[in-house]
Amino acid sequence: MTSPNTPTGGEIAVESLIANGVDTLFALPGVQLDHLMNALHGATDRLRVIHPRHEQGAAYMALGYAMASGRVGAYAVVPGPGFLNTTAALSTAYAVHAPVLAVIGQIVSKAIGLGGGELHELPDQSAILDGLTRSHGIAREASEVAGVMQDAFAALASGRAPAGVELPADVLRKPAAGATVAAAARSVPAPDAVAMDQAAALLAGAKRPLIWIGSGALACGEGLAAIAARIGAPVVSHLTGVGVLPTDHPWAVGTWEGRELWREADVILAVGTRLHDPRRRWGLAEGQAVVRVDLDPAQFSRGVPPTVALQADAADVVPALAAALAQGEVAADVEARAARTAGLKAEKAAAFEARLAPQMAYLRAIRAALPMEAAVVCDYTQIGYAATAALPMDRPRRLITPGYQGTLGFAYATALGVKTALPEAPVVALCGDGGFLFTANEMATAVQHGIAAVAVVFSDGAYGNVRRMQDQLHGGKLIATELRNPDFVAYAQSFGAEARRAEGPEALGEALSWAISRPGPTLIECPMPVLPDPWELLEPR
Repeated sequence: MTSPNTPTGGEIAVESLIANGVDTLFALPGVQLDHLMNALHGATDRLRVIHPRHEQGAAYMALGYAMASGRVGAYAVVPGPGFLNTTAALSTAYAVHAPVLAVIGQIVSKAIGLGGGELHELPDQSAILDGLTRSHGIAREASEVAGVMQDAFAALASGRAPAGVELPADVLRKPAAGATVAAAARSVPAPDAVAMDQAAALLAGAKRPLIWIGSGALACGEGLAAIAARIGAPVVSHLTGVGVLPTDHPWAVGTWEGRELWREADVILAVGTRLHDPRRRWGLAEGQAVVRVDLDPAQFSRGVPPTVALQADAADVVPALAAALAQGEVAADVEARAARTAGLKAEKAAAFEARLAPQMAYLRAIRAALPMEAAVVCDYTQIGYAATAALPMDRPRRLITPGYQGTLGFAYATALGVKTALPEAPVVALCGDGGFLFTANEMATAVQHGIAAVAVVFSDGAYGNVRRMQDQLHGGKLIATELRNPDFVAYAQSFGAEARRAEGPEALGEALSWAISRPGPTLIECPMPVLPDPWELLEPR
């Protein structure tokens, strides 16, 4: 006989979240989550609940929280259509290696897999969730909830990917006799000593070394700067790696400079990156050696085969490599490498100013209006594209992008999660008029919960990038690209947000200064002309 004080499965789930450091849950209630929500009601002094207006908003907010903070971003939704509504955000979390925890309801455990037509039933929800995460578990008894939650948190602490748990409605309701809740332990492999020696020897012997970084290098700025200066290796950051070295650091470069540096490199150190883009665009030259550092060993069999593979946390590997390289001689002419890097950076700056003058004017206005600690969330829009390559950043986790997933419409809801994680920093979402309306409904959430993020809506009345491609590739035969928009200023004001219209870079800068001074959510509509094609500069072939 269970005691009336025995916690339910729902209460165990909530205590597991709290024990593992989750301070905010983005959750949309529903019948299968009733007992989870009831448990949350008794824990609001320890766990904040933010309820969005759509399940995709919950997942995007968790994504933004995780990307900005490096901590677990958690969301909870009902099964079936509720879960499916979150899959764009979850696939984006997978793409950018964000520690997102998806807490997904399930139909009653005895009905799973029977196809009986239960409310919100899917043919195989578990398979879908498993395919979008690196760790997935389902609790079929209340006594299993603590273990399933702990396994998920252990995976989040020890890897670079989202995790998912399924909690059936009856499991959340039932008492979980004998369950104990504890924080999950982190377990990552130590760097292999032999491989470390091999990597250090290759880098010391390189005459034209190059470092390429991704989201796995976010905690490695100091060590990477030391290695770069020691061996004369430019550091290429792309999308999720931007800001690990400040963009004005003498060794920090982007993919525009990276094209030439990749082609001439004799040794490449790849830290926490798939290397997909450079391999796809430029290939691997004969004789190039590649040292790859990644927690996920599956990456070593994809894309660029490593000469030396180090399966470990980059935060452990990079300082150790820096220390090893501080001893002995290096083969590179560091002074010449520094001059080469500076020359390429100057060429890039000139090319962007000459060929993307309108975009650069807007980026200068944005940068001048925002303090360096501000976070900028870039949607797939013309100014967002340019920002990923040309907006100066001096720290990681402040330029937020959807990575290779290219998730149109993700920015505004994601920015609400970023702002929740960084309440003292200004947070700005750069949206197009097409993408903004994907999650614009979450302005209601921003107003209700006091999330003071700024939405900048660049409106050109079209899916502008697609329109350009149709014009260039198909002789101006345009289809399904023109947009009829609402009055975005009035739209925002209808939610209770403040809003302005700003025409031109100078006006945008002034409006941004106003917006970040306001205590609540704001929107700036910025009408835009057709802008120059950026892609030869952003994705050099």
